[in-house]
Amino acid sequence: MNLKTTVIDAGGRYGLHPTWKSFSGELTYYLFEPDLSECERLISKYANRADDVNILNLALDMSDGVLEIDLFKNRAMSSSAVRNPISSLFRDERLQEVQIIDRIRVRSRSIDSFSNENKLEVDFLKLDTEGSEYDILLGARNQISENVVGIRVEVSFANIFEGKPLFGAISDLLLKEDFFLLNFDYNGRGDYQNEFVNLDGRYGILTASDAVFLRRKDSLFEMDETGGMSQAIRILKYASFCFENGAPDVGLDILLSGRVYHDVNFDLLNASLLYKFVDRSVHKLFYSLKWQPGQSLKRHADCYRQIFGKEMKTVNDYMESIELNPG
Repeated sequence: MNLKTTVIDAGGRYGLHPTWKSFSGELTYYLFEPDLSECERLISKYANRADDVNILNLALDMSDGVLEIDLFKNRAMSSSAVRNPISSLFRDERLQEVQIIDRIRVRSRSIDSFSNENKLEVDFLKLDTEGSEYDILLGARNQISENVVGIRVEVSFANIFEGKPLFGAISDLLLKEDFFLLNFDYNGRGDYQNEFVNLDGRYGILTASDAVFLRRKDSLFEMDETGGMSQAIRILKYASFCFENGAPDVGLDILLSGRVYHDVNFDLLNASLLYKFVDRSVHKLFYSLKWQPGQSLKRHADCYRQIFGKEMKTVNDYMESIELNPG
């Protein structure tokens, strides 16, 4: 199994998603952007990371072909779907943001087709294409079934895009592939209807959100029952995704399950950037918890020792570590 974490990002305007910006493991990131001007800007932006960030002037879709995309004044809203005018976020001064200013035709690929051509085993998907996410998932069925362990996808709970499937259809599709819903990027702040809101509370209507899906833990271990290095790599990748997507407890759970119940030895990878990233993430988690009521420093150290087979850096050792406390 490839040590590099392979990510496909559909709708990559402005660059790497925030959940991948701090990832410091070995990485191959494919960023698909159909808008040529933005693609050229991104190539310049990531010129010093050309070995791990690949910018492609292509759209992703259900199958290979040509896609027509409407470019909006707010380019981030551009879409191959018809956008219904139901969101109160785009009215008054912001109404101009969803004005169509141009239409482009761009070559499209399916994830399975692109992956087969480039001999990829894709670990993670990030899909934010303003309405076509379900179609892209249909074009990635082989990778989702065989390789993918985590997916971040924008979903709609209202008919924002004419004729496009809502959250339920995407959830049903992924549940059948042994994934489960991990969380939403939703904190109670929805599509506000007027200015009479309390920013400290909940408000608005939930019309859309990023949804994060993970492969079911048992299914993850079933993908590779032989153990060894390939299983250790997959578990570390899975854990790193959890730490960067608001689920550190799930990340710790998979690490403990791998080590305690499946005898996975992460020491095989202790020289890799991936191992070091996960090691650092666990350290930072426990350090952030140490001041909270009810936490046990001994339990933290025991958990760390179970996973990594070594002592966790604490107190002075943590603070004096350049790797853990570089600032």
